[in-house]
Amino acid sequence: MFWIDPNQEYAAGTPVQRDFWCDTPEDIANLPTSSSPGVQQGEDTVSCQICAKGSTCFCISPVGLYILNSEDEWKEAKKGGT
Repeated sequence: MFWIDPNQEYAAGTPVQRDFWCDTPEDIANLPTSSSPGVQQGEDTVSCQICAKGSTCFCISPVGLYILNSEDEWKEAKKGGT
């Protein structure tokens, strides 16, 4: 399961940088990109909408940070940039 920061305001249908959280790395595949919507999570109709490159996702277990890169792919941010 994944969700967005409830304290951010978004205009529906507008790709903006979003801050997501997810339970496991497997959830990353369900996130939206700048070119395609994600998988809807229950009744939440906002977090699956397209988002801008540079959006982030904090993974809870194992702890990790993912960033939507310039190639529109979710990549894990690693220490030292590797």
